[in-house]
Amino acid sequence: MPTESPEHLAHRKVLLQLERTIDYLPEHILDKAKLKGLNIDFQRMTLDREDSDHKPSFFAPYSSLPKPDDSIVTQVRSSLEREDTCFTRPTDRARQVAGPWSYYIPYEVNCNPGEILWSSKDVGDYTPYKDLYQHEQPEFGTFRMTDVPGKGFPHTKAYMYSNLETTDEEILRGELLTILRLMLGQLRKVRLLQHMKAPVFLVSFMGKRARAFESYFDGQSLVLRTTKLYNFPEDTSIGFKDLAEWYLSSPTGDTF
Repeated sequence: MPTESPEHLAHRKVLLQLERTIDYLPEHILDKAKLKGLNIDFQRMTLDREDSDHKPSFFAPYSSLPKPDDSIVTQVRSSLEREDTCFTRPTDRARQVAGPWSYYIPYEVNCNPGEILWSSKDVGDYTPYKDLYQHEQPEFGTFRMTDVPGKGFPHTKAYMYSNLETTDEEILRGELLTILRLMLGQLRKVRLLQHMKAPVFLVSFMGKRARAFESYFDGQSLVLRTTKLYNFPEDTSIGFKDLAEWYLSSPTGDTF
């Protein structure tokens, strides 16, 4: 049975301590200064394939996805333009965008035919517990997570919702906790102990917006790379396609 190396254990302990620190933070929206103080390397990322310097490093996009048809775009616009409904919280709006997006993604697609099969599962809602010393935390949760069976690839993908909204210059506490918990889950698996990095690709839905993250631990810092925020319904066609192509990506990169 594989054993955990001292270096692997040290990396995992750093990430575990970071997760605990963030879990107990009183604030729920973190700016660049706060991220730097937590030793998080905040970087910009784009899903534009032509920008090789800023696109994801550990995920290769699926290349044969058609644009969403007009019915999907119309559905998103119709849902978000209705203001005479009780379902207008950021969480409700996030579900109104994520639902059509998830139907647009063909989960049966094998992202790299004959070589790599991703395993997907619905995670269900996760709402942080109510700490004895804090008020109940803002709601966030993971719709679905996807990883690769076997010991070849420690990569994980997921998409989530939040009941908070923010800007391109800030990160939600719930986004960080989701990334770290996915990463730690992979690093604890016996079959993946030979890997030093467990890259995470996360699509985060909040209100009428969404963005993507790629994150990994480089031995010194948690690297947190994020795209701009896509605005819906204006960006439905390009946003859905960009986020879906990379969510259906194949794992790549050196994780050892």
